[in-house]
Amino acid sequence: MKKSLLLLAVGFVMLATAACQSSSNSTASSKSESAMTSTNESESSSKEEAKGTRIIKDQLGFDVELPPAKDIKRIAIHKLLPLPSVYAVYKGGNVDGLISMPPDSLNAAKNSILAKYAPDILNVSIDYYKGGELNMEELLKLKPDVVFYAGGEEERQQFVNAVIPAVGFSTVTPNGPNTIETLNAWISLMEQVFEEGSKVTGITEYAKEAQDEINKRLADIPEDQRKKVLMIGHYSSTNFTLGGFSDYWISATGGINVGKGTQGNVNMEQVYSWAPDIMFISTLSDFFPEDFYNNTTVEGADWSGVPAVINKQVYKFPLGMHRWWPPSTDAPLSLWWIAKTTYPEKFEDINMDEKIKEYYKKFYGMDLTEEDVNSILNPVKGVGRTYY
Repeated sequence: MKKSLLLLAVGFVMLATAACQSSSNSTASSKSESAMTSTNESESSSKEEAKGTRIIKDQLGFDVELPPAKDIKRIAIHKLLPLPSVYAVYKGGNVDGLISMPPDSLNAAKNSILAKYAPDILNVSIDYYKGGELNMEELLKLKPDVVFYAGGEEERQQFVNAVIPAVGFSTVTPNGPNTIETLNAWISLMEQVFEEGSKVTGITEYAKEAQDEINKRLADIPEDQRKKVLMIGHYSSTNFTLGGFSDYWISATGGINVGKGTQGNVNMEQVYSWAPDIMFISTLSDFFPEDFYNNTTVEGADWSGVPAVINKQVYKFPLGMHRWWPPSTDAPLSLWWIAKTTYPEKFEDINMDEKIKEYYKKFYGMDLTEEDVNSILNPVKGVGRTYY
């Protein structure tokens, strides 16, 4: 009996010893793995610090390795037509760092107030994008420190292959197309890239105040008395689409979007079934109200029976710092203009000429003349979209 108890005790001691050794080995192993992970992270961080680079996440979800902000002095912009104007305002009118941009951005600048605000933008190269295609050889000649672009993996990969840091910008927010939110997101991303704030602030707050006031004025309009609105984004002999921002603009200004959910090209049969009360044409198209009134848009298109045309309720979007249709720093003014144009009786006290003058003085430090305001509200022909 004593012998059995002795053997049992010895067994317990051996088991305890083994458990301790196992626990000790496990702890040691865990510490070793933790140390290795920490070392690897430290080494990775040290390598980035040694190179002087940093990692940011762009709007397309990609991690982008960038040089120090102080070394980003040459910026190229690809595909995003409004972004050069937003960059110009972000920099307070100084566009020395902008070396390349889309031809259609330059075309808009030549025919807009932007040329007066940031005259050097007219000297920015467009040679990288001739004949409707990106020429990487021409872009590399410009030696960009970073490219701002729109698109997806295919666009990104061409810059990766060329070893050019590329930051992806998007025109769509988590809440869908919204020009104000998009503008904010673009400025926020620029702040990460340049590690400095925008030279122009307060536009977001102004937009919110404008939207609140517009909502109050339109609140008592019954649903069945709301205007049926058609907004045309692109319109040419081969292309007739409503564009991604129609629903935002129309819903923000109290209208009913007759083309809501429509994808791709639109035909006249659809337009007649919608019977819009009022129509807006973006400055991405070179058609004007008179083209609809005179039935001189595209061959085979008969607009004569559309209510908005019959009642001469067709309007051309303005062109300020950029086209007022896509995201731009003039977006809050576009809210006022669309709301007043759609429901003039609700905004009789709103003088758009004065609104524009006040806005440009407040945010751009510009004293506009009557001629300047007229040029914004009545854009010239020839500023339509050529590429993309």
